Amino acid sequence: MTKKISEKHSTTDWTSDLADINSDSWVKGIEIIRTRFESRYLIPIEQLINSTDKVVKYNCGFLIMSIDSLLIETLNQFYLGLYNSDEKYSNRNKNKTYKDKENKFVFRDFFKHSSFFPDFKTDEKVIFTFYKEIRCGLLHQAESKTNSLINIRESKMVTLIDNSNPEKGLIINRRLFHKALVDEFNKYLKDLEDPTSKNIFGENLREKCNRKMQDLCK
Repeated sequence: MTKKISEKHSTTDWTSDLADINSDSWVKGIEIIRTRFESRYLIPIEQLINSTDKVVKYNCGFLIMSIDSLLIETLNQFYLGLYNSDEKYSNRNKNKTYKDKENKFVFRDFFKHSSFFPDFKTDEKVIFTFYKEIRCGLLHQAESKTNSLINIRESKMVTLIDNSNPEKGLIINRRLFHKALVDEFNKYLKDLEDPTSKNIFGENLREKCNRKMQDLCK
């Protein structure tokens, strides 16, 4: 069955020659990835951020951070060639080579891969608090948990509620966070232009991207 994989492309556009990391078809393949993310997520979010309706503009933080959390998991799947995160980050996974079988490690690996989120590199507790308080709070309860907050007032992307203990909660500047995520996505597209680019585990990015897309196109 043919289905759309981006605004302008269907499953038939992701061709078998993309299994060759040196194929000229990767020019079109990268365009498919770009339009998939932009048309479904990034352009709609920009419309919210730039809305002239103040009710929309200043009350869309939970919505934006929910989608950004979803996109972090999705991008990590593209980096690692996973159809879904459970392939690697699940206690049900019997593969003994995978030691970190909890979804919070998706975020650790994503932030480790990215150079645009320095506030998350200082202490893994910051990452795991983000996962628990922001990601899980928003996606499961439609609110941030405990003391954690989302706003656009803070000068930094991440501010600790208690400087001595990241587990007490975080304040996330969602405007800075989203900009960093867009920058990371654009860097991913740029990296895909180089057929030798690798992920944090030394695996070829084009090979992993193709594996993810092949699964999506089934």
